[in-house]
Amino acid sequence: MKALKEMVLCTAPFIVAAILLYPFMAILGGGTDPFLWERHDRAFYFICTTCFGVMLLIRVVNHGRD
Repeated sequence: MKALKEMVLCTAPFIVAAILLYPFMAILGGGTDPFLWERHDRAFYFICTTCFGVMLLIRVVNHGRD
């Protein structure tokens, strides 16, 4: 059960970041279908999602230590 909790806490920030960044990328990518986005739009979405996910993960880890 502890391993499941750790996996959820480690992946949840990245899921939240992807969901929150999707509307902005839909505007930049030119549509709501990610398969129609160009390669650089998808790469930018991946980079932004990873960066924001890491920032949220650090917040979760630091909150658990306090």
